[in-house]
Amino acid sequence: PRASDENPGTDARPFRTIGRAAGVVRPGEKVLVHRGVYREYVCPARGGEGPDRMVMFEAAPGEKVIVRGSEIWRPKLKESKGWALGRKSDTPPIWMADLPAEWFIGYNPFMANNVFLEYTTFVTSWSAEETRRLQKRRGMIFWNGKPLTQVFRPFELAGAGLEGAFWVEEPGLRIHFRLPEGADPRDVEFEVTVREQVFAPVERYLGYVRVKGFCFEHAADGIPVPQRACVSTTRGHHWIVESNTIRWANACGIDIGAQHWSSDGHSPAGGHIVRGNRVSDCGICGIAGVTHVDDTLVEDNIVERIGHHDIERLYECAGMKFHVANGMLIRRNVFRHIRHACGLWLDYLNKRCRVTGNIFADISSFVGGCYLEVSHEPNLIDGNIFWDIHGEPWDKGNPHAEVSGGHGIRMDSCENAVAAHNLFGKVADGYALYLSLEQHDREVGGRSGLCRRIKAFGNIFFKCPKRILLGRTEENVCDCNIFDGTSDSRGFVVSFPEPKSIQNLRGWREFHSFDRKSVVADIEADFDPETLVLTVSCAGQIEVPGSSPAVFAGRWAASGPFTEEEWKQLRAGDRVIRSLRIGS
Repeated sequence: PRASDENPGTDARPFRTIGRAAGVVRPGEKVLVHRGVYREYVCPARGGEGPDRMVMFEAAPGEKVIVRGSEIWRPKLKESKGWALGRKSDTPPIWMADLPAEWFIGYNPFMANNVFLEYTTFVTSWSAEETRRLQKRRGMIFWNGKPLTQVFRPFELAGAGLEGAFWVEEPGLRIHFRLPEGADPRDVEFEVTVREQVFAPVERYLGYVRVKGFCFEHAADGIPVPQRACVSTTRGHHWIVESNTIRWANACGIDIGAQHWSSDGHSPAGGHIVRGNRVSDCGICGIAGVTHVDDTLVEDNIVERIGHHDIERLYECAGMKFHVANGMLIRRNVFRHIRHACGLWLDYLNKRCRVTGNIFADISSFVGGCYLEVSHEPNLIDGNIFWDIHGEPWDKGNPHAEVSGGHGIRMDSCENAVAAHNLFGKVADGYALYLSLEQHDREVGGRSGLCRRIKAFGNIFFKCPKRILLGRTEENVCDCNIFDGTSDSRGFVVSFPEPKSIQNLRGWREFHSFDRKSVVADIEADFDPETLVLTVSCAGQIEVPGSSPAVFAGRWAASGPFTEEEWKQLRAGDRVIRSLRIGS
């Protein structure tokens, strides 16, 4: 009650809004925010001067601080009129109400289409349904914490589900509703997104900013590019974004890059730490960066339920997506329950990046779990779990379209890349390792990609009917892997030059000289993406000729190698079972 933006911002006389503090905080100072729901757009006025003089924003320890881009709306509903609504005698009532015009000064997300103008050139070959998704409005309406479904045309309200739906009438202030089942029209309360972003500087290139412990939600951002996410560095450098919850962004949760391919290449850039965040329920992407993400650490984040707009052919849809990354370390993250979006996408000319110790589980995408695209320099994908990865129809407008993609790791027209010590389980539609030459005619960095000097070793394949596809054989290595005992018919492919070579393990070894030191083992495995518990059961002769037994045991069967007693059991043909909690 004593808070006021006329106060000096001390503990005894605090500011009322975070925005007021963001306007006066200086390098080396911290804004400490106490519990509450803050409905505002926080815009830091300045950055820090170095790692020891950062500008810091932190939720008070043990206190829940929620920052929302929405306002509470208690409309007086009237019966909807003026439109053919397709109602039948048993259709629930459809209502309408007008949004307060004073909420929208300079930006009305209920007037703006989802997609930025630049992307309209991509939609000419799309299905009508995909085009409608892009042309829906950016604004969201929440009831009891869940968003109402937006429909494209008024008569679709009658057939909407019981969870509720809305349609926006031009010019973006009148809303027509079908309320959720059981809602009383005389006493409804909504939360309506009115702000594009929730935490982002207006001034570009601010550095050394730390943001910790908040819950940011309800951003009405547009589908990139440009990337203008719920939480944004606005092309800044050396930010620490940690221990936050970011959810319910219309498009993207966090952006840490240059935001647009046509940016001016300002330096310094990158150098961020993004760790311990939980990013969920974003329309197309959880964490993104269009270039300028060099030397960035992304660790211990949970990214889940991404991609509900179902527009994967826009190519910006992923749990995380970065372009032209140099020296990124992406480790110990959990990617789960993702639909119509890839898990992690490293898009073209990446180098010196390592993706290690991550979990990719329950992902449905025409790309797959992890995608490394047209990169010539060394990159390493190792020690990850890929579990329950599925494909999606490429042509969403064709009801008879076949499912495509759904690969564990996809590398397209790359060189000098390594995929090692990964566990692939239940990769049902695509290949566990899809090391292709599909973009052989795409020139980046002055030349095309060759699919050469790629190594795949020490990986485990469990219930993956399609195991490895290689674009070509020259200078590539596949060996010291472990395959389960399921059928390997058509499990190995070389796709270039024509005709394809389609082999089982015996032919793969005999005619292409791959996986000669690899083994087939009696493996059973299960993984729970909620508890993060992996159970691996194996029996008998699994030692790899010429390689340490710890290739298998040290990675996945336990937090360390099997004990000597357990190895005795294995060598005797007995089964050993262990469970391991992966990650935090």
